[in-house]
Amino acid sequence: MQSTDYRTLTTDEIKALESNGCSAADWRRVLVRDPFDPRNVRETTFQGDARVGRLGGKGPSPDGIGRPSAICGANLHDCSIGDNCRIANVNGWLSRLDIGDNALIENVGTIACQGETTFGNGHEIPVLNEAGGRELKITRLTSAQVAYLTVLYRDRPALVAVLNAMADRCAAAMRSNRATIGSNATIRGAPQIVNVRIGSSAVIENALSLRNGTLDSSADAPVVVGDGVIAENFIFQRGSSVTGGAVISSTLIGEGCRIGKTFSAENSVFFANSEAFHSEACSVFCGPYSVTHHRSTLLIAALFSFYNAGSGTNQSNHMYKLGPVHQGILERGCKTGSGSYLLWPCRVGPFTAVIGKHHANFDTSDLPFSYIAEEDGKSTIVPAMNFFTVGTMRDAEKWPARDRRKHPDKLDLIIFDALSPFTAQRMLRGRDLLARLAQTADKDQTYVTVNGIHIKRLLLKTCARYYTLALDKHFGDVLLRRIAQEAPRSLADLLQPDPAGEDGTGEWVDLCGLLCAAKRLDALSREIADGTIASLESLHLALRRLYDAYRPDEWNWFLAQLPNIAGNGAQPGSPSAVRQLLDKWKDSSLKLLNMVEGDARKEFEGGVRIGFGIDGNQDADFEAVRGTYDGNKFVKALRDSARAIIQKHDQACRLIGQGG
Repeated sequence: MQSTDYRTLTTDEIKALESNGCSAADWRRVLVRDPFDPRNVRETTFQGDARVGRLGGKGPSPDGIGRPSAICGANLHDCSIGDNCRIANVNGWLSRLDIGDNALIENVGTIACQGETTFGNGHEIPVLNEAGGRELKITRLTSAQVAYLTVLYRDRPALVAVLNAMADRCAAAMRSNRATIGSNATIRGAPQIVNVRIGSSAVIENALSLRNGTLDSSADAPVVVGDGVIAENFIFQRGSSVTGGAVISSTLIGEGCRIGKTFSAENSVFFANSEAFHSEACSVFCGPYSVTHHRSTLLIAALFSFYNAGSGTNQSNHMYKLGPVHQGILERGCKTGSGSYLLWPCRVGPFTAVIGKHHANFDTSDLPFSYIAEEDGKSTIVPAMNFFTVGTMRDAEKWPARDRRKHPDKLDLIIFDALSPFTAQRMLRGRDLLARLAQTADKDQTYVTVNGIHIKRLLLKTCARYYTLALDKHFGDVLLRRIAQEAPRSLADLLQPDPAGEDGTGEWVDLCGLLCAAKRLDALSREIADGTIASLESLHLALRRLYDAYRPDEWNWFLAQLPNIAGNGAQPGSPSAVRQLLDKWKDSSLKLLNMVEGDARKEFEGGVRIGFGIDGNQDADFEAVRGTYDGNKFVKALRDSARAIIQKHDQACRLIGQGG
């Protein structure tokens, strides 16, 4: 609103306001917008400058209770109030606020801006390593990828310096001595809100204390802060929900996250669609879809993404020597079982399940899709087996379906593929490692040890074959996806590099949800370090280009692997080689489904029926609650997938001119 939209009060209006129990240090500094009716302002104190928008119409109604827009029982200091707001029962002061249209503020204490503030933007936290050295300046525009580069790439000081400068500029743009409450925001029952920027459509219900933070809310992705929440030095990004007595300190809560049920977090970040209830986090970097639901769980000084913490999960980062200087990495898709324990430092490869208590320091990054367990005090690993379980397949399917982010411009860029060049490279290295160990291990050995963890010698060849099965499936998936995308005129036409992709050589990295070729990331890092990319907004655009390049780069990486996967002496790229690849894809995919179906069958056999049929009829009671194996929706989907695999295989074979 422009200043011309407002006018000073008339003498009669001032008298009417005073008769309504209102007072002002100087009525000349109270401006109103026509039409103005003094009956809509009662028992209100004005100090400093005030602007009051149109009142008297239908006010905000977030709970279906009709409220007229009015100001009743409020203390206002240097406030600007939009149209159709309702402000009632302010026991403290509303001070230095710009309040948008249709806002509802009632039964609150003090909501104020005290001095200049950046509303939590630029606040520095010691994430991942509790002792410091990996500090992150959180802002409303901090994405999982920006945080990853800042926190994990400390060996590139020029890059980190520029990223920190970007965060500083973002914070400087937010700096103000006035706080904003956006249009259609609802604030009720909050005793204290100080130096908090509240976006449009935000909902704050009975939060105890909010200090120095940002609710980056929007109409299509409201931020919700609920009962008993205490938060300081925080950023709550679009669509996040923090409720149930959560205690948040120096923490960023990302888009679509759900935090509550007395969860506490300090010096941590949680990115897209993460969930944290009951438990505790300290200096953790939780990438997208990190989940902890259990009261007895402590997450400390670690990197997670697509992670699920079992009850009683715990870690140690302190050896009582030089302080809490250690850290852990659980790569995408890992799980920890109930009562699990890890002694940092450790690094666990992608999609690995960790069971038991582990006091060894190990690195299994080249052995993805594994089981890590404790046997006779030793940390042991069964490589590849977790690929063939129901849980891993369900996880890969559920993550895209559980994306709660509503805003069209999503901050975190996520590639959901469980099988990708990133995991395939790890499996290739893992397969070669297992094969070498099988050749060199002494036949009298029960275990072989690699990177601090034990593998049973008799499992080496079997697990290497399992990696081959998974790789056969991945390569076939890539080929079939390309066929469906391109509808090629010929095989030669199909097997052309994608001009939008890299040359296909080199490593791949997981940039906390964004899978990309390392050479692209290196190029991006140089552009940041030399100042070519100078703002968080332009950095997000550059990261989007990496995201868009994933499929072309994946295809070119696949083409680079063809000489190694043709098999049986076939010429790479020949019809017979492609046919072999498709045959291996069909066989491996069907074996995978059979193994997953066998894993699912365990949920219907043996001791799982204990606890059913308390007074008899155990089978009938079990089926009434759990259903039957053949009628299970997931099992039916597996069988449908098997039929689809055969159909896809036959269609692709016909397309390359080799018949069904």
